Amino acid sequence: MAKEKDLSSIREKIDFLDEKILSLLNERADLAINAGKAKEDSIKYRPDREASIHNKLKDLNKGPLNDEQVFSIYNEIISSCRSKESDLKIAYLGPEGTYSESALEDKFGKSVIKNPEPTIKSVFEDVQNKVCDFGIVPIENSTEGSINLTLDCLIEFGLTICGEIEMSIHHNLIGYNKPLPKEGFEIHAHEQTLAQCKGWLDSYCPGVKLIPVSSNSQAALNASKSEGVLAIAGSKAADKYGLDILDNNIEDHSSNTTRFITIGNIEPVSTGNDKTSLVITTKNEEGALYSVLLPFKNLSLNLTHITYRPSKKDKWQYSFFLDLEGHKNDKSVKELLTQLNKLSVGVQVLGSYPKAIN
Repeated sequence: MAKEKDLSSIREKIDFLDEKILSLLNERADLAINAGKAKEDSIKYRPDREASIHNKLKDLNKGPLNDEQVFSIYNEIISSCRSKESDLKIAYLGPEGTYSESALEDKFGKSVIKNPEPTIKSVFEDVQNKVCDFGIVPIENSTEGSINLTLDCLIEFGLTICGEIEMSIHHNLIGYNKPLPKEGFEIHAHEQTLAQCKGWLDSYCPGVKLIPVSSNSQAALNASKSEGVLAIAGSKAADKYGLDILDNNIEDHSSNTTRFITIGNIEPVSTGNDKTSLVITTKNEEGALYSVLLPFKNLSLNLTHITYRPSKKDKWQYSFFLDLEGHKNDKSVKELLTQLNKLSVGVQVLGSYPKAIN
């Protein structure tokens, strides 16, 4: 009896807090609407402002909710309040159910207009043509490296990187939960996913025909239309297309992580915890790359990533993509850019943006 009384008292307190929280949420939404009216520009989304909110929450959080749980809750609060100010339309690599869609929701929340596109290039086109406000595309995987098409599009379209998301990727074998045909069935997935699961596939599905497709969600869609097709995809895609998870976490490395970027036409201001992405085309001469890298050391700037692509302008000329810690308006990064411009054929700042929240 005493326990029931205690439970009843606890529930009354929860009900009281729920009422208070709801009132505060609506008050916050009203303030967001007023903030939108008070803005001197028409920019709908400020990644630097939202990063500062998350950083403050991290400092304030005393538990028992962990930081990830708090960020998840506030992501939807911010998204819902932002939608009262103005609708955001976000392009992403579709169809529905892709990891790109999950990254979109992690970054912008669910109170946005989502526009799935069949290719990475069409995501860039949507943003360039102002069909969408922003786009979400994958740029790098921790086990398979850079997404070359994204790198090529960054040069071709000249859009700005204004944010990043790091997402742990766990792959599942999905399909209809029925006995598989003894021969002739196929496994569909994006080519990067097939590479990320190669060890598992070699061990458990030797000789099975592997079919690369445009996205894992497309693979799931294919599997939903044929009992002779299985797919490798996330649980979101399995739910979307009514498929069963036949085996989970089949990636070869449990730390498998994909980095996504937000592309747009805005330039975030410095938050003090930023990253800058550059593309540098070097001269075709001895020691050119060494000369480009030396200023990073001399200025004590941390280079976090480097990869390259053919420049497609001159034979055997390469463009190097580099990420470094800091914002382009920081004194040391400004000095770096000055030195690099003297040493290379060309330097393009792809964007300075808040680091991913881990």
